[in-house]
Amino acid sequence: MKSKITLFLSFILLSFGAFATSHLIQFGGSAGMAYSPNVVLANVGDTIIWGGDFSFHPLESTSVPSGANTFNVTSGTSFIYVLSVAGDYNFHCSVHLFTGQVKASASSTETSNIDHQSEILIYPTGVHNFLKINMPSSGKSHVADIKNIVGQTVLYMDLSNGSINTLDFSGLYNGIYFVAIRNEMDIVKVVRVVKE
Repeated sequence: MKSKITLFLSFILLSFGAFATSHLIQFGGSAGMAYSPNVVLANVGDTIIWGGDFSFHPLESTSVPSGANTFNVTSGTSFIYVLSVAGDYNFHCSVHLFTGQVKASASSTETSNIDHQSEILIYPTGVHNFLKINMPSSGKSHVADIKNIVGQTVLYMDLSNGSINTLDFSGLYNGIYFVAIRNEMDIVKVVRVVKE
């Protein structure tokens, strides 16, 4: 079973390479009562994947940067989180109280996009049928690339600047998806949404 989990997590790491860097944090088993690694240095847009038994070691965010989503995971063996805001993401096992941290920085290409990133609105993050992407007016063309949890592109759309774009999620299975907004050069914003 442990080798199947490791194989699955490795597949996820490779699948998300198209977005940004993925970082694996393990706990329990050979890592014991600790997160390994304990501190991760990452960039906005990177994916963090925790691997271990959440029913025995529940994962809970203790503090996240303003504008980032908190998390609380109490079951399963893997959890994926995309860093959307620069800053420190602190977390712990809510039963055994061992702690860890992810330090997210804006990369040099993202630094120029921070103001633009905050102007892009993606809602609702719990979507039933339609996801809205409000794009500000800009001189660059953008696309939305939506991937499922195994890294497959399930929707792709050219976005219109200065308007609200609508993506139809009604034909997708319920689950977790990652919406990446890209321009010609960079990934501008990545948001995790849940199809309900």
